[in-house]
Amino acid sequence: ISLAAQNTSPYQLNFKREALLLGLGGIGSLHAANLQQKNIIPLTVEQINAVNAEEVNGFDRSATRNWSTQAAKESDYFLYGSAALPFTLMADKPIRSDALIIGTMFVETILVNLALTDYTKYLTQRYRPLVYNAEVPLSAKQARSAQLAFFSGHTSGSAALCFFAAKVLTDYHRNSRHKTLIWATAATIPAITGYLRYKAGKHYPTDVIVGYLVGGAVGYFIPELHRKKKKTDKVQLHISPSWEHQGVAFRLSL
Repeated sequence: ISLAAQNTSPYQLNFKREALLLGLGGIGSLHAANLQQKNIIPLTVEQINAVNAEEVNGFDRSATRNWSTQAAKESDYFLYGSAALPFTLMADKPIRSDALIIGTMFVETILVNLALTDYTKYLTQRYRPLVYNAEVPLSAKQARSAQLAFFSGHTSGSAALCFFAAKVLTDYHRNSRHKTLIWATAATIPAITGYLRYKAGKHYPTDVIVGYLVGGAVGYFIPELHRKKKKTDKVQLHISPSWEHQGVAFRLSL
């Protein structure tokens, strides 16, 4: 006799944890955005004329020569595409049956990443590379966002969303032969997004690298925090005669 019980959901919600993540993420992102709006004063012409690209470290300095509105637009498209990826998970029946859990984790991922990104931008107030570029219009240099280079929000957002989608999909299908392709795609999209932000003159390489790492960590560890502590993927109870011991043998497979 073989009795099998299977639970395909690897996640579970916890009220205190969800309240903490949603609360900190939501309040934090709103507060950071408010701080940026109220306290960051646009650069004056005198301040802009006083900057010198030689002040930028050698690793990042090449970004001060970049400027492309087309690359900026393309980076937006990649970010929007990243945002759409988690919604495609709903095409998978086991994932769709856990829509509330997935939706909660998705919102938490967005809010936590946004709070971390916007607070860091406000605290550092690093000039974007375009501020040092003589070819960039003055209007772009005097935007508040011109002082919010570190770290790249487009890159962190894309990485968080892509890694979230890959993590959820592979947690539900741990034996899938497509895992390498899934993670390669998740890693590539934010990398392209970051490169386009660099080409656009919006960010330095260090902005992109840190944004990638922070966003990727958020996208991976939010689902990981929700994983069930005990392995419940498959439990089997086998009952069979045991001629050697003249009785019945029981075997539990976890």
